[in-house]
Amino acid sequence: MTETPPPPSTISPDGSLSAGWHSQLGEEFAPHAAQLGTFKNVAGLAKSYLHLRANGPVYPGEQSAPEDIARFHSLAKVPAEATPQAYGINVPENISDTEKGIYDRIARIAHQHHVSAPGLAAVVSEYQKIQGEIIGGHESQMAARAREAEDLLISRWGADFEPNKSTARHVISTLAGSAGIDLDDPHLGEMFDNPALALMALEFSRRTGEDPTRTPHGLSELKSPRQRAESIMSGSDATWGRQYTEGNTEEKQAAYQEVMRLLNLAGR
Repeated sequence: MTETPPPPSTISPDGSLSAGWHSQLGEEFAPHAAQLGTFKNVAGLAKSYLHLRANGPVYPGEQSAPEDIARFHSLAKVPAEATPQAYGINVPENISDTEKGIYDRIARIAHQHHVSAPGLAAVVSEYQKIQGEIIGGHESQMAARAREAEDLLISRWGADFEPNKSTARHVISTLAGSAGIDLDDPHLGEMFDNPALALMALEFSRRTGEDPTRTPHGLSELKSPRQRAESIMSGSDATWGRQYTEGNTEEKQAAYQEVMRLLNLAGR
């Protein structure tokens, strides 16, 4: 039986590489034929490999050649364009042009400093989450303060909570209007959640003979105990609504107890 002769070696005894040696590496190396063809011997191939291991991709500097920058960008996944879209950043919808400009600026600076797209997108996403947590925490604090204000006024006014609240609102909004303060001013809305100011406004009304029956400009949502209980059961209450309608067993039980507390304050 005749044995099949082995294929010719691509490496000569002196270490030189035969012409077209890289063609025996397979199709995956075909796109790199021109570059591989520059190596004429094993020593040159080994030196190139060791140089790459020792130096690796160099972070581009002011003196870097365009081809070196392009190679680094390819390895580090730096996008070709300096835009939020190219970086894969999720820009929120319905934001102002000023806020959009911030994202454009971030992408531009990142590109100038050769930042990778996956890295920047992850950092921006985490920052957006942190912002959401801060805003959510602020809203929770505001809701808690409003609830504390209601509880304090309820304890002081009892069954007169609703008419007294209406009078206090009317006095504050009337004075604000006389002072030229916009009734939609958020700072004015916060004033209605200040129980000390509400107590002073009621006392002012009593001393000056203000008519407590006029319809006030409602800027805050101070609610009666019954109204608060109803808002919890409907799911609209910022503090307890979700727990009452969608929470787990423990959360629903806590929300139910809060509803009972409010209904007891309202005298059922």
